[in-house]
Amino acid sequence: MRSCKKLSKVNWWADWRKIDVVWMKIIKKYALSEETLEKDIDAFIRDAKDGQYHYDYKYGMEGLKTIKAYFCMIKDEFKKQNYAECQACYKKILFFLLQTEYNYLDYEDIVGKLKFEEYVANYFTCMIKIFSVEELFREYMEFLKAKEDYDFESLHKTILSGLPEEKLAEFKILAEKEADNIKKNDYAFYDAVYFLLDLAKSKKDRNQYDMLCDKYAHIVDDWQKEEFDAED
Repeated sequence: MRSCKKLSKVNWWADWRKIDVVWMKIIKKYALSEETLEKDIDAFIRDAKDGQYHYDYKYGMEGLKTIKAYFCMIKDEFKKQNYAECQACYKKILFFLLQTEYNYLDYEDIVGKLKFEEYVANYFTCMIKIFSVEELFREYMEFLKAKEDYDFESLHKTILSGLPEEKLAEFKILAEKEADNIKKNDYAFYDAVYFLLDLAKSKKDRNQYDMLCDKYAHIVDDWQKEEFDAED
């Protein structure tokens, strides 16, 4: 028998409404069973790792519904500009969902069932708001490792649009130092090079873009060399 999930369902339905591109026509409201949202997410992850959401799709998708409810709650806190709380919650649940060692909910691609581009954009917006450039870059590199099997366009777009020029220049220096140490088989960290390419493209600096393609020829694919002229 499946255990009850950590979020308990409140016994009423919300009015019909949209949440961006609608996930569900009727939105279920959930109440936390732990002291804070972050602790509730911790409890959910522990339960998932204990097998309580094994073959989730066979049992009403309770785990997936709970995850979507968490993201709704985090987004509410994001709108209130509670960036530190949001960052901590986003990190826990995003890293849990991105890991590929174990498939705790038994979905073929759970990331594809969620609005990850939005979550990644909000996650990095939070860190831009609360962290120094050095802290942000450390978190960026940690995220690259976690998302090795995925590509999110919103990642670099958020950094490029969210950092002021002075801080963006600092971030660039850190990315250049990291890029110089990337080996051919360091696939997870190729994005550090791709960030430099995206930065050059955003500034419409063709010479810099071509120079980077030549410098990191062991990382940059042929199709990427033509990306400078591609429309976003």
